[in-house]
Order: sequence, then structure tokens, then C-alpha cells
Amino acid sequence: MPIQQIEYKGLNLMDVVSTVEIAIDAAHHTVHVLDTQQIVEPEYDFMTKGYRLSEGFYKMAAVLQAKPLFSNYKECELYHWIETYRWVFYSSKQTIKEYVHGQFHIFHREQFPVIEQSATFHQKYYSIYINRLK
Repeated sequence: MPIQQIEYKGLNLMDVVSTVEIAIDAAHHTVHVLDTQQIVEPEYDFMTKGYRLSEGFYKMAAVLQAKPLFSNYKECELYHWIETYRWVFYSSKQTIKEYVHGQFHIFHREQFPVIEQSATFHQKYYSIYINRLK
């Protein structure tokens, strides 16, 4: 199944409507999110010294879950539906934040060449979004 692309509009930190690009790779249970305007980007939690999913993300996830593409998961609670997918955020500050099973893995721009050379690169990452961050 080819990657499906959609757009989501939401408010950024400055209360300005902006667009998030989403590429859904159903075959690999991965959702790629290009968000350079901080609409759904994970937030840094100073208490736990780690990242967490943002309120904007949960709003977007609820909209996505209602799409026909995810009709098999309509009865599933939002949290459980989110956990069935791998979420890759191509974010501001030229970082990739990968969310899998409740854990974040952060990759900075300097690490992109290493990621691009990995054997599983095309299964795990969306090269179009990586190139847009460079």
C-alpha cells in the first residue's frame, strides 16, 4: 500500500493557523508528521526532563482516527490507537522525534547522515520530510 498524504490545520504557539503535513505508511504502522510550526510537535517536560505528546497532537490524532483509513480502530480508545502506531515527527530545530510504545527517541540534524545510511531507512523514515528539514 502506498504512503497516503494528508494535511491538518491547527493553531501554533502564537495562535496562528498553520498546516501540518502527514504521511501515513499503513504497511509499516507508521505516521510521519512534518510540523515546523509547532502545532502538534511533542513538548519538552521540565519536570520529567523528557518529551511528551502535546495537546495539539491529541487533537490531531482524534481527527486522524476518525478518517476512513483507520476505520478498523474507531472503537478503540484514542490512547490505545496512538500506541498501535509509530509516530515520527520531523520538527522545528531540525530534529526528528520518534515516538514508539510511550518512548521518545530524538535525532538531531548531525545524525541525519547516519540515519540515511541505515539498512532500514526507507522503512522507518520518510526521506521527503528529512530533506525538507535540511
